[in-house]
Order: sequence, then C-alpha cells, then structure tokens
Amino acid sequence: MIRSRFGLALPALVGALIGVALATGLTMAWDAAQHRDSDLHQLLHKAAPLDPEEQAALDVKEKQFEAVRSQIEHRLQNANTQLADAIAKDPKWSPAVEVATREVEKAAGDLQRATLEHVFEMRAGLKPEHRAAYDAVLIKALRRGPR
Repeated sequence: MIRSRFGLALPALVGALIGVALATGLTMAWDAAQHRDSDLHQLLHKAAPLDPEEQAALDVKEKQFEAVRSQIEHRLQNANTQLADAIAKDPKWSPAVEVATREVEKAAGDLQRATLEHVFEMRAGLKPEHRAAYDAVLIKALRRGPR
C-alpha cells in the first residue's frame, strides 16, 4: 500500500481531501443561498410601502417564521455533518452517503417549502393594492435564478 510522508494510506488521504473539498463547497453554496434568500426577502419587503398595521401583523409572522427557519437550518447543518462524516469514513458512494444525502435533500426541500409558505402568508397579510408589486418582485427573482 502506498503511504504518504505522514504515514497515511494514499487512498485515505485523497478521500479525506475530497471530503474537505465537498464540505467546503456545500458550506459555500449554503452561505450563498442564504444570502440570496436574504436579498429576496428584503426586496419583497420593499416592494410595497406598509402602513403600521400591516407592518405589525407581518412582524409577528416574521418572528414565527424565524423560529421555523432556524429549526430547519439546524437540521440541514446536522445532515451536512452526517454527510461529511460518512464521506470521511468511506470516501465513495455508500449506503451511509446515500442516507445522509437524502437527509440533506429533505431538509433543503423543507426549507424551500417553509420559505414559500411564509412568502404566501406574508402576501396574504398585505392590502390588495400592495400585492401586485410584491408578486412582481417574487416572480422576477424566481425567473432570474441564483446569481
């Protein structure tokens, strides 16, 4: 077996490096996705001027959503950790990688669903004359896609 100068088997070293690169890439993608969500969120809030009554109602919904979002983000972080651990243990497609990947996908899907539910809930709290501007920003952002 080929060993590196650190005494590690070369396949294990390569696998560890791949695992680190994958985890770093997933973290960077996750951070970028959170930034895009934040930008969209700000654009949606700026789409229509809110009166104090609308703002108060939406603030309550914001706090509720933050709690849900935080829980799902925690699940996603845990799922990514499980994926990294599975890859570190066996750096190839394995049953453990498959299970961890499904957990990542489920948490990411749950986050997307919860965000969309929140977007529609926020829209429902707007006055009818503000909804068209809100809709236009949302549709434009979805068509534009990730940047």
